Amino acid sequence: MRSLDWSGTRDIGFSLTRFSFQVTDATDADTNAERDCIVPELRRSRVIGDMTSDESGQHLPIERVNHYVTDGQ
Repeated sequence: MRSLDWSGTRDIGFSLTRFSFQVTDATDADTNAERDCIVPELRRSRVIGDMTSDESGQHLPIERVNHYVTDGQ
């Protein structure tokens, strides 16, 4: 079984970076809404089957260092 590490964010516009003033995409910090949209669609399309979720407070391998706002599911 292959393990995939995916993330989904919703683009909400564009912005300028604070120090270099480069144009970048702006993303919504609330990843729950995007997850709640993506997962059912992937299941409906039979792209994914069983999956596991990391719980809030769970010890994770060091390579996962990004921080996002989530409801813990």
